[in-house]
Amino acid sequence: MRLEVGRPEDAAIAFADAWNRHDMDDFTALFSEDANFVNVVGMWWKSRAEIEAAHRATHGTMFRDSRLEGVVSSVVELSPGLASVHYRWTLTGASAPDGSPAGTREGILLLVVGKEQAGWQIKVAQNTDIVPGAITPPANARR
Repeated sequence: MRLEVGRPEDAAIAFADAWNRHDMDDFTALFSEDANFVNVVGMWWKSRAEIEAAHRATHGTMFRDSRLEGVVSSVVELSPGLASVHYRWTLTGASAPDGSPAGTREGILLLVVGKEQAGWQIKVAQNTDIVPGAITPPANARR
């Protein structure tokens, strides 16, 4: 099932949909051939093939029973045919490396998408875990 990505924000929605179906064919079809993806622990994949291999492996193990829910929280047109999309997510059902439940995680996925003939494709993805209890320094703090 090829997901339609008619608007920039549809890329994030299709990302979560393919994730939840654990359909790595649909998932990787969302990315351009030369896409880059940095995950929440800093692993950096530099092609659709690398992104696919990594996600096939983790969806067979730690993310096998996971569910990704979220909302598109911003879409910014960077130039004609190029946009950024922020997707605020919650992940449940994942496993820790030892197989125990990993608990609920929250984060923000940034996608840079480009308009292609077949629709919008992900060019760059940066995923960030939200760290519970982290606070920002006061605006007037000296460095």
